[in-house]
Amino acid sequence: MSDAKEFIVKQRAGAGTDTLTVQATSTALAAPSPATAVAKKVTAEDVKAHYEALLKSSLDKALNAPQKEVAELQGWWDIIAFGPIQPILNPPFRPSDVIRAGEPAFIVTVLILNPFPILPPGISPCDILSKFALPYEITYQTGNVTTWTKAPAPLTSEKDPLYLVPGQCFYIDVLEFTPQDRDEVMYEMNISARIFGCTRHGKNGKDKENYAPPFAGFAREVVEVDPSFFRPAPFLNSAPIRFLVYGDQPEEV
Repeated sequence: MSDAKEFIVKQRAGAGTDTLTVQATSTALAAPSPATAVAKKVTAEDVKAHYEALLKSSLDKALNAPQKEVAELQGWWDIIAFGPIQPILNPPFRPSDVIRAGEPAFIVTVLILNPFPILPPGISPCDILSKFALPYEITYQTGNVTTWTKAPAPLTSEKDPLYLVPGQCFYIDVLEFTPQDRDEVMYEMNISARIFGCTRHGKNGKDKENYAPPFAGFAREVVEVDPSFFRPAPFLNSAPIRFLVYGDQPEEV
């Protein structure tokens, strides 16, 4: 069976003209087989809890590490993504980019608010943004690059309304999907996010999004899970999430 690569995608985003950054890593990983399945079905909540623990540990290490002076402009927030993940085995839930049709897979997206006090007098962007419980959205935009068509839901979908929580500096969203492709199909996924201003009330009584703040970005970096999430390095290349789905009913080209 062909090897698969580990894809963990990250982006540095922020207000104004902040720099986007990228780092890359790849490890060999065999595509999962039904024979390796375990009795307990892994759920999206299991995957979320696993990455929450990893990110909390990374954040604690970043906050407790000696801080260096940084000359360049610091971003207010990041968005990162891991996947696709097929947790056929128990944790660590390693990403795999080769998926068998009919088997569930997950994409883990994380919105991070900068926890460091980069604003005078010792205030962090996390303090400011989370304090107002601002609304935000995460959008998954996926294309079938074999036929050059838009992928169906949930691969193409939008998660909203979501809300920041006072004092919380990272937020995890898990997208679960089960592809049903009959043949080999390549997909490419881009994940974007927006943090809105305080909610406006429309004339019909429904809340409306406030597009005033310039907080928009998309996940596109490949990195390891470590404290560097919270202090990214600038000027590296980018890549979206790409993965292959293979079925057992091939069609003639």
